[in-house]
Amino acid sequence: MKWTKDYSDGTQADQTTSGYLGGIATAIGNALKTAYIKLAGYVKVDYRPAIATATNSYALQVRSVSGITSGLHQGIDSETHLGATGTGTIRGVQGVAVVDATFTATNTTLIGTYGQARADGTVAGASFLTGLYGLIEASAAITATHVTSCWLDSHQAEAVTGAHDLLYMTNNGAAQMDQAIHLYGGDKITALINLDTCSGMVADTAETGGSSKKIKILIDGVTYYLNAYTG
Repeated sequence: MKWTKDYSDGTQADQTTSGYLGGIATAIGNALKTAYIKLAGYVKVDYRPAIATATNSYALQVRSVSGITSGLHQGIDSETHLGATGTGTIRGVQGVAVVDATFTATNTTLIGTYGQARADGTVAGASFLTGLYGLIEASAAITATHVTSCWLDSHQAEAVTGAHDLLYMTNNGAAQMDQAIHLYGGDKITALINLDTCSGMVADTAETGGSSKKIKILIDGVTYYLNAYTG
């Protein structure tokens, strides 16, 4: 069955199906790419052929262009609510990258969730350009073990040949970076670090001898140094 819909902008949307949206032609919307399509219910995109192929670079692609001069535009808006009392866990967005069994990944990179920000135009004023943002929004009073804007975790059980880290930061750009970490506490952070069960890195005695290095830090714009000793 083939049907055609006329839009107010003068364009048409053609759809050929075999009783469902998966026939010969699968173009839904108008030529100006301004159509609004609402799906009531849940949608599953399953692009997993029986034999893996290299014919496509994505299972689902979302591209958008915003003409707003203020306010917020969202490329993907995902909001997940917990609607029951219990011990259930919800995830607003889940990204998982897996090397399947029997296959070997060599000189490759696996990223569960990837965030990128890029300025092809001009970014000016008091702007932020950040690849990844974690926010605990203002909430009701919370009783919990931890409330944290970023949780880094590892379940690796086997030995790792190479560096094994919880946080790996690099500066691969040509520009000189001012600092690796910028912390704005708003005078409402009690301690810089809480070391819990860290006997592998914390000893009972202080080192003051051997060769020494100083680590530059800034406190309220003033340069200070942390001393480090070999022994």
